[in-house]
Amino acid sequence: MMQTSRLLSAEEFEACFAQPMRNVTENAEPVLDIWPYVDSLDLNALGLPSLNDVHYVYRDAHERFDQVLISTGRFNTLLIIVVDRHLRTVLGHHLLDLNEAYGRHGDHLKPVP
Repeated sequence: MMQTSRLLSAEEFEACFAQPMRNVTENAEPVLDIWPYVDSLDLNALGLPSLNDVHYVYRDAHERFDQVLISTGRFNTLLIIVVDRHLRTVLGHHLLDLNEAYGRHGDHLKPVP
């Protein structure tokens, strides 16, 4: 059965954090295959030209949520798949624009003389 995709709001995404978040990339045991969910996403609607590989997996302190960070073809933007480990399902996805999140709006780019 195909799960319906769900774009998480900033508030819903923040609710999936419990500090300290731990990087479990090297030893994470996946509770489900996220790729059917990822493959069902409309990249054009998300404004993404492409998806790349999983870069990191972070787990919250309560060990309820895994956040799977996938790099994208859009500069400094990550697709984050939030997995509910207890329910063994994808809760939803969130786009994290690092420039927007950290107030970097092109100021790292310098004009060529």
